[in-house]
Amino acid sequence: MHSGVSRDRSADADLTLVERVRETLRRYRMLSGGEIVVVAVSGGPDSTALAHALASLRGDLSLTIDLAHLNHGLRPDAAEDAAFVAAMSRTVGLGFHEGTADPRALAGREGLSLEDAGRRLRYEFLTRVAREIGAGVVATGHTLDDQAETVLMRLLRGSGLEGLAGIPPVRVGGGVRIIRPLIETSRAAVLAYLGAVGAGWREDETNRDTTILRNRIRMVLLPALEGYNPDIRQALARLAGLLRDESEALRALAAPKVAEALSARPGAVTVSLEPFARMPVALQRRALRAAVQQVRGNLGAVRFVHIEGARRLVLEGQVGSWLALPGGVRILRLPEAAEVTTVAAIPGGPGKPGEYRVQVPGRIIAVEFGVQLTVEEAGEDHLAAWARGENAQRNEVALDAASIGGELVLRGPRPGDRFAPAGMGGRTKAVADYLSDEKVPRHRRAFVPILTTSGGEVLWIVGMRASEVARITDSTTRAVRVVARSLRA
Repeated sequence: MHSGVSRDRSADADLTLVERVRETLRRYRMLSGGEIVVVAVSGGPDSTALAHALASLRGDLSLTIDLAHLNHGLRPDAAEDAAFVAAMSRTVGLGFHEGTADPRALAGREGLSLEDAGRRLRYEFLTRVAREIGAGVVATGHTLDDQAETVLMRLLRGSGLEGLAGIPPVRVGGGVRIIRPLIETSRAAVLAYLGAVGAGWREDETNRDTTILRNRIRMVLLPALEGYNPDIRQALARLAGLLRDESEALRALAAPKVAEALSARPGAVTVSLEPFARMPVALQRRALRAAVQQVRGNLGAVRFVHIEGARRLVLEGQVGSWLALPGGVRILRLPEAAEVTTVAAIPGGPGKPGEYRVQVPGRIIAVEFGVQLTVEEAGEDHLAAWARGENAQRNEVALDAASIGGELVLRGPRPGDRFAPAGMGGRTKAVADYLSDEKVPRHRRAFVPILTTSGGEVLWIVGMRASEVARITDSTTRAVRVVARSLRA
């Protein structure tokens, strides 16, 4: 536990932070007075400072404040964090609520990152506490530094306008208003304030783990960028605010066109092709995000590549083709429309891609693998050349139609997979050994797409090596051409 900095700056630091919080509350109309507020407190410096600052304002604003702490069980000293927050609540005279959760189990069950799973469980817990005590407001300790880190992290991931808008000061979720009173306050001001009021806090050791992207941004990238602009944190936070204003304006202007393309019923949203196709690309993406948000309730773990894959499916997909998005969302191509629904996640297991089935002929978009796969009948004029092994390209393969059946499967490698690499005279090789020989990084091997028959025979390690199975020969009378097209192209 830390006790902060010297008390020499006590009065100034105390006044500066509390008055800044008061001004942020006013600027974004976070509170009008008389509310019951649930404050999310992890025990770290930001949430601890928030609890103390709001407690100092409760008389002026007639607030009733309860602290809420969720134990994720991810660290050995997690119970000590809960005890620290409980003791703080008694010291400051606030209510206290504690919960437990298992983000690892949720991440494995729904294919989420540990961070996304923890965030979802945390907000579910806070919303539940708010309902139990009749609170309409939940306050979290996000600071200006968190805003800057978030903008950079999303920029590095290739986020669009809404992602770069960062953390909203106020949003509504689960029937409660979620506010961030420290969103205009720096972490340096938070630490000065804690020293001024003599408050300690808990230190999360994982915050120094540079294998975590956010930590690398905070500890390495932001300090480097300060060499170019000493006020880079304020500049990034200002950028987030500007883009948030732009996004809100675009949302309002786009709403009539989005509404024209979408129609909802319980558990599903239909995207009508004709009005969707007339939209500018930016509005198409916005419409699909709205559809996913409507059926799932949130957009957690849904990235640009998922929305772009969905857009291509709606515009170009064959009737009956479909794709799966994170969180159990499926988009099915219908005649003149697409249907967005929530379904059980495609089998694949924690952190693994799903399995896609494609008719012959047919087309699928496999988001996890980053490919669109097209299976089409091939003309007889190419048979002789293919039998001689000519015109072979890495992104396509020709197969003997009589040997593959009416349905193919695209999936990741499985234990025990073997194939007979083309040109090796029928000798077989373990797929795992082949990927190792080809220097495919171990962490990427699960996402190397493999095309098989419905019975499991490996036909093609997509983009890498075909199998002798179903190879075109002089006796082939009907051929099928399979083309893999990158979604990132």
